[in-house]
Formats: sequence, C-alpha cells, structure tokens
Amino acid sequence: MTQESSSNLNKQLNSLTPDTLLEFFEIDFSTLQANFDQFKLDYGITFGADPIYRFCPMINGTNPIIWQGVSFQPLPIRIEGFEHKSEGGLPRPILTLANPDGIFSRIVYSNQDFTNCKVTRKRTFAKFLDLDNFQNRNQEGGTNSLFALEDKEAHFDDDIYYVNRKVSENKKSISFELISPLEMDNAKIPARKIISNFCPWTYRCSVGCKYSGLPIESIEGVDLTENFLSKKNQGLFSNSSSINEALLDKDLGKVRADRYPEMLKSVPEWSPFGHQFSEESKKFLEGSEGEIFSYKLGDLVKIVNSSSSNPYVHAPQVFVCTKTHTSPAEFHPYLSKSYWAKDECSKTISACKKRFPPRGSVEEKKYATRGNIFVRKEGTIPQDLRFGGFPGTEEYPFE
Repeated sequence: MTQESSSNLNKQLNSLTPDTLLEFFEIDFSTLQANFDQFKLDYGITFGADPIYRFCPMINGTNPIIWQGVSFQPLPIRIEGFEHKSEGGLPRPILTLANPDGIFSRIVYSNQDFTNCKVTRKRTFAKFLDLDNFQNRNQEGGTNSLFALEDKEAHFDDDIYYVNRKVSENKKSISFELISPLEMDNAKIPARKIISNFCPWTYRCSVGCKYSGLPIESIEGVDLTENFLSKKNQGLFSNSSSINEALLDKDLGKVRADRYPEMLKSVPEWSPFGHQFSEESKKFLEGSEGEIFSYKLGDLVKIVNSSSSNPYVHAPQVFVCTKTHTSPAEFHPYLSKSYWAKDECSKTISACKKRFPPRGSVEEKKYATRGNIFVRKEGTIPQDLRFGGFPGTEEYPFE
C-alpha cells in the first residue's frame, strides 16, 4: 500500500462520518473437478480460464460492482464469526450463500463439499471503488468523479480462509465452515487410514487407481455397459417416458466399445455443441455454433479439470448418455441426471475386480462376452488389482 493510499484509508477510519464499508468475497474453485460451462449458459456466471468466483451482497443498479478492475456479482450471503475471542482460539466463520435453483448443491456432491477451496474476504470503503461504478448519465461512457476517489490500494488486509466442511444445505441456502490457513497445517497420521474393505484412491486418478477403461457401473451398482434402461433400473437415471421409448425400440442402452479403441483417450470431452461419430474417420467430431450435434443413447463423454495440475483433481469423470437429446447445452452431465449416468466406483474389492479382472476369472469372462474391449489391452490397464484397502487387517478389529 502506498503512503497516499494509507493516508486515504486512515482518514476514513478516523472520520466521524465515514463512508460505507463494503465487503467482497472470492472463492477459488481451482481445486475442484467440476466443469462450470453450464453455469455460464444458464445463469450468466462466468468462470472461464480464471476459476475464481467473485461475489458481494450488493448491487449497483442492475450491474455488478467493480473493484480493482474485476466485477463482483451480486449474491445474497451472510457471514458471521470473524471475531477473535479472548480464549485464544482462531475464528471459524460460517459462510452462507444463496442457493437459487440449487446451483451450488448440484456440484457439491462431485467436489467433496468444496473442501479446501480458498475463500478471500476483501474490505474497502465505497468511495475507493473504481470510477466505472459511478456512471455520468449526462455523458455516454463517462464517469462522475464527484462521488468517488478511486484508489485500488486503499483497503484492509485480505482475510484468507479455507472451506473446512459443509454445515447445512437446503433449497434456499448452503452454509460452509471456514478455517484459517494456520489450522490446515495439522497432518493426519497415518496419511492413509488402514481400512480393510474400502479403497481410498481417487477413482481414475493417475496416482493409485490408474483405471483408464470405459464405464462399468454407477454408484448404485447398475451396469453401464448395456441394458441400463431396463425396468429394474427405472427411476435411477431417466424418467419413465425414456424407458418406455427404449422398450419400444428394443434399445435398452449399450455402449459401443468399438468406437473407443483407446478407451478413455478415445472418449471426447463434453461439449455444449455435442459430438457425432464419423464412420469414415472412426472418430468423434465436435459440433459448432453453426452445426450442433446431438448426444445419443450410449454415447460417452468425459469432464476433466484441465486448470489444475493436482492429479487427484485432474482425474477425469466419465458419463454415459441415458437419453438422446438434440440440445446438449441444456443438459450438462453434472446437472442432468435424467440424461446422463456417471461412472463411479463403490470402492470395494468386487468393484475393483470388475475393472481389473484377473486372467481367467469370472469377471473377465462376464465382461468380455459383452464385447467391451476395456477388459484386457496390453499397456493400457495395469495387470494387478489396484485395490487400496488392506483386506489382511479384517481379522484384527480395533476398539
């Protein structure tokens, strides 16, 4: 902070009639796996290459408030608990965000309740805002400097916290507990918990799991290789009308494994313009604004957080189309469970054997008969079972 900016801030602090104190917030989503294109399409919330969501509990007419050259979107919020108590404990503020149409709820499940997302609180006085907030109605594109003294460096020190856990969630709001970076230094010993029947690896991560095959099953244990629209699965993925249509067409859903010769590498990333398989090139062609392709029953897409170098965050998520749709932008895989089924692992030994079946095993024969070439291909899937639990500890219970 320059000397001039420090002087401007001190004048406001010592004034008998200080200007309005404003609060701005930033949430860094760079540690998440989610793809936020749908939020831009549906709600005008833009993340883009900069995965930081900026918001404030105020609005400038019908425009966002601009501070330090960036826009902060209006969003009803409540935050409390910043006070430092005499007992010496660090504050753990509670951040409550409005949850219109459940836009945050829809990605919380896929992103560990936003755990470890960085939250920054910025504070400054209204008169130090950018001049772009004070438009001169008598001059097109002009500003009125009588109401402001633009000073981007006149502000309080930023308060930096991290999301520790989700406290509550409903249709109207969602609350998170924040913790200081000083509390994040506490390490857990052992780093890997010794659990006999549960795999701690992140599914499809290049560290630990390393599975790079095609979809196997949903978290409910429903087979995603074929017949995933059968009557017994009614209500899990698609609505009843899509199931009835599938029964009439005798197409209960099947993944065309021959279209994905390199397994995960051949699966295209989801696009709001859709994809179409070319029989000539044997590849998926991405649509464009001028030519939008549909996603058909059994098509596969993946979503990868390319903005993060963290292998656990960078792990791809794969979805199976459970209902043909001609407007892909309206049905994002994260938000449209009636049109997409997510490939997930139940983290058990039986689930692991389906993905890494031993040679000659029942699992290998079962999946091989369905023509799913992910079962065995040299150099692509490790030959050993990648289960991360400790089955040998089953006979040694702890109290």
